Amino acid sequence: MSENHEHVLLLAGWGKNGKPSHELTPARHLGGDEYLILGTPGLANGCAAGDRVRVDESGAFVVVERGPNVAVHFYASSAIPEADLHELRAPFEHLEAAVEWSEPRRFVVVTVPVDAGFPRIEAIVNEWIGRHPDVEWNYGNVYGEDGAPLGWWA
Repeated sequence: MSENHEHVLLLAGWGKNGKPSHELTPARHLGGDEYLILGTPGLANGCAAGDRVRVDESGAFVVVERGPNVAVHFYASSAIPEADLHELRAPFEHLEAAVEWSEPRRFVVVTVPVDAGFPRIEAIVNEWIGRHPDVEWNYGNVYGEDGAPLGWWA
């Protein structure tokens, strides 16, 4: 770990057993309880790479300042073939987006500059999902817990 790159534990939700679930997320500590998110989380909804967040002891966080990125999450019940993930990566690279996954390839995180526009993002997603109906997707930082658009990009 370099002095500019560390991690922060973000609250990702609550398990069926009532216990909190956390995600270790790449971040830079800015001092006090503030962090710059360096890697878009896949489970902790509400932020993306480039956001500045304030995190409390429980891992609950609030975005202090939005960065320039939209988070897109893909979830599958079984491993997505690596060739299919490369097919997803290709069109997103034209938007200067980062497409990331880890084994067992059931979760994919895409960090897309908001300037790419939602129509372009959704065109890529819908085309790929059309060939992968067993994969679900959502925006990780576009809607609040109540389902209303956050509107930070406007």
